[in-house]
Amino acid sequence: HAKVVGRELKDTRQALGLTQAVLAERLGVSASYISAVEAGKRNLTLGQLANIAGAMRLGIDISFVHPDGTPVCADRT
Repeated sequence: HAKVVGRELKDTRQALGLTQAVLAERLGVSASYISAVEAGKRNLTLGQLANIAGAMRLGIDISFVHPDGTPVCADRT
């Protein structure tokens, strides 16, 4: 799961045009920490994930999916 979260974080960071260094500075951590998170080498708590989202000026949307990737709950919009 850490690799899935890391990949999502990297894709989102890049889509926002942020470098690892800029995100790290906003969080008060090293760029190597961000690199490790994106590589799936760090397990994040929900609080840490929320802090990272906040540093990107985003929120978090969580959903549960079946093993095939289909959502358990219908769209909640």
